[in-house]
Amino acid sequence: MNIEEIIKELEDEEKAEEEEKEKVEESKRLKKELAEAISVIKSLKSTINEVNLLNAKLLFSNKLFRSYNLTNEQKSKVIDSLDRTNTVREVKLVYSTLAESMKFATNSPKKSAKPMAEGASRVQTSTKPTAQKEIVSESTTYANRFKELAGILK
Repeated sequence: MNIEEIIKELEDEEKAEEEEKEKVEESKRLKKELAEAISVIKSLKSTINEVNLLNAKLLFSNKLFRSYNLTNEQKSKVIDSLDRTNTVREVKLVYSTLAESMKFATNSPKKSAKPMAEGASRVQTSTKPTAQKEIVSESTTYANRFKELAGILK
């Protein structure tokens, strides 16, 4: 064996070890960057969800305020009830519940405020059913035949 060959093999082994160390360091660095990127993504996702929830609360509270003539006390109660929600789905449910209750609350006084007139009644149309017109076609003859066979027509 030649000494030069042995030295060359040793140098090749050292280079391979150095390359392996560099690959391991690069891998560690990339894993660290990946973990940091994942934490940033989770943080941004949380922020987006929070902003989405706040926008939903604002949207549905404004819908209620514009649809119904509310007092300041009622507006405060609407805000309080929407503020207790934690998800957009809950906001929608609270909105539909509040809108339904306000619809019933606003409709009930209007019905009772209508005065009744005495003695005057409107002419009502007859409740007698109108004569049905029979459509003549090939299928009517077949239908009549089946009715006759079934004992419906004689």
